[in-house]
Amino acid sequence: MSVKNFEQVKRKLQECYAHEDYQGALDLALKYSDQFPEHKHVLYYWVSTMAARSGNKEQALSALKDMLDAGFWYGEPLLQHNPSYQDLLEEPEFKQLVLENRNLQELEQDQTHHLLTIRGEDKCLSEENPCPLLLGLHANESTAQQSLIYWRRAAAEGWLVAVPQSSQAMWKGAYVWNNLEVSSWEIQGYLQSLKTQYAINPEKTIVAGHAMGGELAAWLVLTGRISARGFIAFNPSGPYMDDPGSWLPIIKHASGSGLKGYIILEENDFSTPHSNIWNFVNALNAADIPTELETILSFDREFMDEYENGLARALNYVASDLF
Repeated sequence: MSVKNFEQVKRKLQECYAHEDYQGALDLALKYSDQFPEHKHVLYYWVSTMAARSGNKEQALSALKDMLDAGFWYGEPLLQHNPSYQDLLEEPEFKQLVLENRNLQELEQDQTHHLLTIRGEDKCLSEENPCPLLLGLHANESTAQQSLIYWRRAAAEGWLVAVPQSSQAMWKGAYVWNNLEVSSWEIQGYLQSLKTQYAINPEKTIVAGHAMGGELAAWLVLTGRISARGFIAFNPSGPYMDDPGSWLPIIKHASGSGLKGYIILEENDFSTPHSNIWNFVNALNAADIPTELETILSFDREFMDEYENGLARALNYVASDLF
């Protein structure tokens, strides 16, 4: 059976894994690595882990070497904490590969700007006329640089836009916010740094984000980790969105705090069940945290006007009584 997109490949791989058909998953990953070269890093990780589970240590190590030779690295959690590599952890060759991956990762992070900002020319520098602040959080498996384009409308409308990048690495060019405490600590540090560089109105701060970044934005604001007017979440996803009931004590604590929220949902995105998002929005409104839910066609760059108009509406809603 032929496949038309990478999502189908992932489903086939997951089905093989669920049935403990490790050789079958390995064969599929090799088969489709040429058809989907932009996802070769994912497929070769499958090759390596499934070869390890099949007892083929040489092939498992070879797949990791091939990606290193291509300039690609995997984060330490993927190498050290995956049970597939249990029998390789003490192998000198595997330890050397872990070290080489770590060295490439550190080199990339040394060359990365961990906080990007955009603003209007000569704006946000006067204490007499401070800027509102939008913190924009990238999606999981992304970077601040890749997400910068999605916040430009806010900068054009007078906001200081700050886009931090997580330090939690999965692989080259893929950083995540999975550890909420670490994420909170890092973002609070970035915020303190911003306050030393720019004139910011502390009452006009909004935290926004995509996918897991969207869930984190809501979590930071509702828990009070970041003092803000409210949050904007695009296709929010993550452990809290998977279990809407887990939000209830957090929402109860934030009730009556004057916060506001805005969620923008991509029509055909089902990474989080839409019913879960509705439940989250309803719980917020019931707790006197006014929250709007908007559905748009797509976040793709070809639909950038629609996306940016949605962002503008979200900013206006959350900050409507501040200007």
